[in-house]
Amino acid sequence: MTENTNRTPCEVFSRSMGFIRPVKNFNIGKYSEFCERKTFTEANSLSAGQRHCDLLKRAA
Repeated sequence: MTENTNRTPCEVFSRSMGFIRPVKNFNIGKYSEFCERKTFTEANSLSAGQRHCDLLKRAA
């Protein structure tokens, strides 16, 4: 079996300032911000929700 080494580049899009734009067209500042973003995971959201509930209990 031979491996195909020809690959088609994948273009990444992201929403910036309300518009869907290719990441390759971002300026330096916007690209830096894009790189600092965290990917959503369900595990992180559930633990964040639990921390929020704990803080509400302490505040009461």
